[in-house]
Amino acid sequence: MLSDFWPHGQVALKYGVLREEGFPQRSVFIIDKEGVIRDIKMYELRQQPDNEELLGVLRKLK
Repeated sequence: MLSDFWPHGQVALKYGVLREEGFPQRSVFIIDKEGVIRDIKMYELRQQPDNEELLGVLRKLK
């Protein structure tokens, strides 16, 4: 789990989710043990990620 706070926006910039306003788009990247991105979900700023949906993706990675 990562919250991109400091240095400001570096991870968000690398993943292409840094907004013009200077803060990251609410997003979840699921990355496997080999470093491969397996799932990406983007959310509205006030929308909370669906934990059950995300856990379902993680279960499939086993």
